[in-house]
Amino acid sequence: MKANEYLYHKIRGLDGDSFRPKKHFTAPVGWINDPNGLVYYKGWYHLFCQYNPYGAKWGTMHWYHARSKDLLNWEDLGVALMPEHDYERSGVFSGSAIVKGDRLYLLYTGHSIDPVSKKVVESQCVAWTDDGLNFEKYDKNPVLLPADGPEGQEDANFRDPKAFERDGKYYIVVAAGVSGHGEVLLFESADLLKWDYVSSLLPQTDFMGKVTECPDFFTVDGQDYLAFSTIYGEGKPSLVNLVKGKMDWEKHKFLPESQQLSDESPDFYASQSLEGKNGERIVIPWLRSVDYTDYLADTGHVWNGMMGMPRVLTVENGELVQRPIQAGQPLDHEAVLEAGTYQVTDFSADKRLLLLGYNGRIEISQADGQFEIEVLSPVGDKKYQLPARADFEITLDNSVFEMFAGSHTLSVFTFIKDIKQAVWDKK
Repeated sequence: MKANEYLYHKIRGLDGDSFRPKKHFTAPVGWINDPNGLVYYKGWYHLFCQYNPYGAKWGTMHWYHARSKDLLNWEDLGVALMPEHDYERSGVFSGSAIVKGDRLYLLYTGHSIDPVSKKVVESQCVAWTDDGLNFEKYDKNPVLLPADGPEGQEDANFRDPKAFERDGKYYIVVAAGVSGHGEVLLFESADLLKWDYVSSLLPQTDFMGKVTECPDFFTVDGQDYLAFSTIYGEGKPSLVNLVKGKMDWEKHKFLPESQQLSDESPDFYASQSLEGKNGERIVIPWLRSVDYTDYLADTGHVWNGMMGMPRVLTVENGELVQRPIQAGQPLDHEAVLEAGTYQVTDFSADKRLLLLGYNGRIEISQADGQFEIEVLSPVGDKKYQLPARADFEITLDNSVFEMFAGSHTLSVFTFIKDIKQAVWDKK
């Protein structure tokens, strides 16, 4: 284990890559996407994620594995799951983890493309571990097939099971495409191995698109939420929707009250939550460059994709608020910056904040009750907006900028490195 950890750190150092973030999790080499199996188990936080070990572009998916005591400093554990069987021959796709007794169960999607017909079938599968390090796949996988879902369930769009327990029963929400519409499906089990279809949780709406991905049901301070990523198609970016509502457990329907985006940038995707060791709700997203997906690979970098800063969720004045798990320090005028989280207070409408990096800058100002955020980077200029307020937090790191302003956040894959200086001036 120590030899592996040394090797992983050595690889990160050998690439000499100043684009690589210091505070955000990346794999030593290769492509990563969706966080999977986030869980606190036997004194450790476990992070799994989608992983292509053979290149810095998307490929045949494995599950990468890391663990942490504090969700900030990660120990690499390497590949946990890889494609081995026909039902997963084309990739071990996304899923989740849940503790039952002393055992940690992983639920994941087997992705299979028939080599002759090219037909795609996705199914739900189970693996487990008793030590958090060594994993065994269930010999009767898959445990759920598309045919086990509702009428119209598409074989190629049935994935990303997110598990939770309620009143002694186990449930998964599964992302789906049903007759050309995105849905979130609910299944029930007594043992995590045999599953029964229960319901489609939400009525079909425009914000569910053609296919959903990475659904997540959770409760914060007695308030129910359903989050899921949406593939809209037709050239529109895929986004993460957050629906506030109430779960009707008698009818097994989610009754929506309001909907918003989990983050104002499409670079934020496939988020997953977990319960922290003290019962708090924590969410981690995958951060990508939606417009420049292969920029790093095409410019000679050996890694691509990162996990966002873990965020603690609370309900304040009826709104879901995200705050970075790393405590922020005050952002002083003319400060010299390091990677980390900073607090900004008393930000008035006549101010402008410039964050200056080696190869770009970020500008924050206000106009008409909105924050105006402009990212000027090596790949181009981008503009974003958030509802303005006097105080907010920012997380700065190589290639990434995150802004937390109450119930609204912005997470951008910037490709800006070495942001060292904060300059305040008048607009």
